[in-house]
Amino acid sequence: MKNTIRFPHLLDCDIFHDLSEEHKADFLNQFSVRTFAKRTAFLHQGEHPGGMFLVSHGSVEVSYLSEDGYQTIIFHAGPKDILGAMEALAAKPCAATCVAMPDTCVLYCPTPLLFQKLQSPVMIRNVAMLAFKMIERDNFSKAIDQHYTVEQRICSHLWQLSAQGDDIRQSQSYLATMVGCSRQTVNKELGALREHGIIASSKGKITVLDRDALQRRISSMSQNTG
Repeated sequence: MKNTIRFPHLLDCDIFHDLSEEHKADFLNQFSVRTFAKRTAFLHQGEHPGGMFLVSHGSVEVSYLSEDGYQTIIFHAGPKDILGAMEALAAKPCAATCVAMPDTCVLYCPTPLLFQKLQSPVMIRNVAMLAFKMIERDNFSKAIDQHYTVEQRICSHLWQLSAQGDDIRQSQSYLATMVGCSRQTVNKELGALREHGIIASSKGKITVLDRDALQRRISSMSQNTG
């Protein structure tokens, strides 16, 4: 079955923006499909990617390992996100490791196919757009790390993770690693969020009940700390 039939939602991805319907379909149908039933690393920091990946559904953890052995979770890629494109085009090794969460599906575009499509000025602009959004995301993350309180960072990460669905299937320990704080601090903040009816939680899962309220809480904290 063609990718355009199996994954029609991917035709709206930024990488295909302003391409004709014919060119979108031709491009997407040349991608190969990879599915992951369990947590699996498919891009490894320091290794060449060989192409770019497009997330169809599920979630991909992107993390960086420093020379000193410290692992930092950069972000979680979700449906329609692109991974590995810049490294593939620059012939550089991966700047981070990408780990697919259980029940995740990605589509793979080899580098030669990507270069072939880059003969189009529209495609060049689209790839530049991807790079711009990466810069925006990194700037936002840096601002959070430098200027937000721990409680704000916890709320911000919950807000970002819930963009891919209300259920966040990560433990409190995992969230503590993302934020860079103790599990006890995360537990305290989650308790406050539960009391306000913003989240519900169970073993290995946090459910965001009111994402707008979560955003308002972040903004309110920002005003109080400003």
